[in-house]
Amino acid sequence: MRIAKLKSRSEHTTRKYAGILARYLQWLDDSGYGAASWAVIDEEIFDQYLLHISRPSEGALFGPAHDTLLDYASRIHDFYSWAESRGYAHSLDIEEEDLVVKIRDQSLLAHIGIERKVTQLDFNLPTGRPALYEQELDKFVTQDDYEVALHLLEDVVYRIMAVVIRITGMRPKDLLQLPYRGSHQNAGFVPYDEDQIPEDLPQRSINYTFQSKGKVRSISFPGKLWAVICKSYIPLRRERAQLYEKIHGISPPNNRLFLTPDGAIVNYAMLYYHFSRVPELAKTAPPLSDGRTFKGRRFSARMLRHTCATYFVYEALKRKNMLGRSFVYDAALDDELRKIMGHTDIRTTLEYYVHIANRFAHDDLIADLKRSEVDKGLNELLRQLDYS
Repeated sequence: MRIAKLKSRSEHTTRKYAGILARYLQWLDDSGYGAASWAVIDEEIFDQYLLHISRPSEGALFGPAHDTLLDYASRIHDFYSWAESRGYAHSLDIEEEDLVVKIRDQSLLAHIGIERKVTQLDFNLPTGRPALYEQELDKFVTQDDYEVALHLLEDVVYRIMAVVIRITGMRPKDLLQLPYRGSHQNAGFVPYDEDQIPEDLPQRSINYTFQSKGKVRSISFPGKLWAVICKSYIPLRRERAQLYEKIHGISPPNNRLFLTPDGAIVNYAMLYYHFSRVPELAKTAPPLSDGRTFKGRRFSARMLRHTCATYFVYEALKRKNMLGRSFVYDAALDDELRKIMGHTDIRTTLEYYVHIANRFAHDDLIADLKRSEVDKGLNELLRQLDYS
């Protein structure tokens, strides 16, 4: 209501905004998530809602117009932004400009008739709501699926991006700011030729400073990861830069590392599209030499980020012999997770990941998964490139 009054004083607009939010909360109840659990709704569940409202009504050939869908989604995003500004932590980690891409994709899926069923479990998340088992499984990329996906991604630039997210947990928008040649705080990013890579680079870290959700954030970027990027991608990047220059008359900016085979700067929509195609490509792709195939239903940057955080918490609990025990706040673990996820106040997120890690440990669902270390995260990419 507050946002409606700020945007327009009319009673019609106020009623319209309230109706949009009421419809969304009703869908949460009808779908088994629960309106009271609005704060733990994440990007994947929100995508399901966009799919729901994108479907044509009975007897219609097409669903609502994109502008209408964008208006609906933006009003709900307004609500989450308002809640966050008032101190209500939540898990919907998307930006408003991402909605254009999401609505396009969900509108297309709506015509295919994709349905999602959820199975409720008997254990509670921090909000007190029963967990949704299939939904939680759909957030993860198992180690096998991660390795198979690297083979299915059609260009090395997207393989590199998948590896970086899997290892660092960065948001796609943060990743897209990674420089080709850094300056100032990011001066450590030097596009070395393979024979010029410093011997100590794999043993040290590079400071990476970037804009994230309106704030300046800094992380330690693994030197070993940058060394692999220099070996496997920098030569291609230089070739692609020449294509960019032919089209635009100038070289691509040094603050953008990732270029497509035709010389375009990779954006969020490209990343989203290529990652989302992995399950479809897997249907016709032959198995790997060891017989492994992609078993997941989806593949996304968000899933890789979620995977990184979950396995980090899982390994930390395992080291401290806390797996399977009730949640106990750990300030040191909270601080480390905050650095990975880029959140200001992450205690709610920490509690969530502790519950999930404990549940999966109980079911032995991630016993075969590896920790998101640099060595293990790079393992499959290194094998593809024949590096020891």
